[in-house]
Amino acid sequence: MQQYSRGTRVQIFCGETDQVNHRPLYQAILEYLRKEGAAGATVTRGIAGFGRASLIQTAAILRLSMDLPVVITWVDAPERVERLLPGVQRLAASGVITVDEVGIASYGERAVGKMRFDLQVRDVMTHDVQSIRADAPTRAAVEALIGQAFRALPVVDDVGHLVGLVSNGNLVERGGLEARVELLNVMGERDREQYLKRLPDRPVSAVMTANPVTAAPTATLADVTRLLSERHQKRLPVVEPDGHLVGIISRADVLRAVAEAFPGHERATAAPLPSIRAARDVMRTDAPVVSVGAELPQVVDAVCSTRLNRAIVVDEGKRVVGVLSDAAVLQALGSAGGGVVGALMRGVGISNAPKVAAHDLMVTPTYAVGPNAPLSEVARVMTQHHRKIVPVVDAAERLLGIIDRADLLNATHGALLELASVGVVDEDE
Repeated sequence: MQQYSRGTRVQIFCGETDQVNHRPLYQAILEYLRKEGAAGATVTRGIAGFGRASLIQTAAILRLSMDLPVVITWVDAPERVERLLPGVQRLAASGVITVDEVGIASYGERAVGKMRFDLQVRDVMTHDVQSIRADAPTRAAVEALIGQAFRALPVVDDVGHLVGLVSNGNLVERGGLEARVELLNVMGERDREQYLKRLPDRPVSAVMTANPVTAAPTATLADVTRLLSERHQKRLPVVEPDGHLVGIISRADVLRAVAEAFPGHERATAAPLPSIRAARDVMRTDAPVVSVGAELPQVVDAVCSTRLNRAIVVDEGKRVVGVLSDAAVLQALGSAGGGVVGALMRGVGISNAPKVAAHDLMVTPTYAVGPNAPLSEVARVMTQHHRKIVPVVDAAERLLGIIDRADLLNATHGALLELASVGVVDEDE
């Protein structure tokens, strides 16, 4: 029987005369999908139809000037649809959007020799960036970060020129925020408000990083990966030569590009490049580990022992059964977690700790990879499942090590340099 890969089809129904910023809506959506790296989309112009206003439109000769129906059909990987659909919804506004799963019999995937590795920052960055003014209160910055996937805000002046960057770390270290945004996200509204009320009355300008490292939209993926790796940055604002903010590129953006466009070992050439390594070559073996029955004080010690704020849970056979994070611990404890926030923030002991164990607090599934997994697979797991660490396990699911975003970014930098040095680009260009 024919086997199909699974994809997601999105159809956007609108009128031919619908516009966004003085451009046809269908054109705006196509341009958005193209610049965000979507697999492809097609616009179909109808010959007749009616919509919410119940007005029949037709392509008959006397009605050519009427608002004929237009359908934009976009088929892509489910994880890419999940990432880009909110942007499409904002553009489409009142248009009808449908989403359904489809089987993809053939997509004509390009071989390694026909893939591009000279991607530019503008091909990978996040374009729809939320920013903040330097004179805004720090509370406004915290509130803008709560519930979002990003953990930093570019700071701009009144004409959109970048003047700084305010991050989660800035708000904790300089702004007096007593709980990281990740912890605020899982608190109840009442508890969160208490932390916001205790914020010192300071402007963003007092806590931001002024003149941050930036990237140009025309910089290559290899260039920006080097900057992120060497400067130990999690994200870089993207600015034009005149300083105007046009986007932001994060480690997650780079790894998403790697997941979508990087060659795996199964498609490598006869003489694979030495820098394109497997998980076993990238993983670290010093991961914080706790047993499945470990009690709360031991869990907090493990989670707070590294910059990752995470730990791996194993059973008696050293098999990986879950992952712990500071936010997951606090969320699982619920109302009992109020006294745990200080311990999670400062790594101190807990008095009167609730009687819970690691198995009550861990997150599953673990989305582990094997030691021979290529970089592209590790990146796919991280981006598709929103994981900051990925366990590496043997055939019996026993823990061998972990890979975090920084580890993967460093390995990616070396591989991109190697690929650029031999000129692996699209042969049709």
